[in-house]
Amino acid sequence: MNYFKEAERVLSSKTTLKKAVENLKRRQERLINSGAPREPGAIDYSKPYTDAHSVNDTLNQLLELSEVSKELAETENFITEIERVIEQLPKEFKNIVVWWYIERKTKEEIAELLYVESVTTVYDIRNKAIAQFAILYFGAGALLST
Repeated sequence: MNYFKEAERVLSSKTTLKKAVENLKRRQERLINSGAPREPGAIDYSKPYTDAHSVNDTLNQLLELSEVSKELAETENFITEIERVIEQLPKEFKNIVVWWYIERKTKEEIAELLYVESVTTVYDIRNKAIAQFAILYFGAGALLST
């Protein structure tokens, strides 16, 4: 595994995952609202049982709601995990990781924020930050590959 590339992928996904959380919450809300009790329609008393079709629809909705809730929890946990590792980085590394991968600032903007003249220096600091993130996130395996 290329831990450096994988660390970049994890960091780059954080913003998209935040959007996914909002989408999953909307889906969850829609599923809950679609299963809410409704006003009874015309009741056919000649049928002493519930239509199997409506039971299957309800079960499918419950299954989908369960899956969405599980995905929502997993996504929120993954984001929290990423944020905790970022918080463990030294301030300079934390800043560059946030600016580069989450806020998606230009390299020139980052150089200005770091008070460095060269974009090459920005890349050097970024490489060190990613290497440290990879070690904190993946453990000893990343140490051997960075």
